[in-house]
Amino acid sequence: MWGTFINAMFDYGSVNYIRGDSPGVVNLGMVTYDRRFKKDAFYFYKANWDDLEAFVYISDKRWNERVDELQNIRVYSNQQTVELFVNGKSYGTIRGKNGVFIWPNVRLQRGLNTIEAYSGRVSDMTEISVNPYIIR
Repeated sequence: MWGTFINAMFDYGSVNYIRGDSPGVVNLGMVTYDRRFKKDAFYFYKANWDDLEAFVYISDKRWNERVDELQNIRVYSNQQTVELFVNGKSYGTIRGKNGVFIWPNVRLQRGLNTIEAYSGRVSDMTEISVNPYIIR
């Protein structure tokens, strides 16, 4: 990738900024205002710019309560291939493009699902709950 521009590394305060759910906080950074959480964008850039430290990161893990059973599972990694497991079942090993690996239409079960992604010795894991009765 070339010609990219990052607006801000961290979310930051601005008195007159009133968009989103946090008035006074510009949330365009790659790390939250309190510096506690690296956002998905952070790992996308890491996958494309950092080849020194091998990593695998499952995207959208802060969105851990979902309504639909069919989900696209996205993983960011600086590795060549990544294998995805959902509730212990392999969904295959794929090659990514620009650090992005996508498994389309993965069927999750109602209730709690364990999602794991592996590439060699590096891995990531998250749990996603599916409840079709949540009001949107």
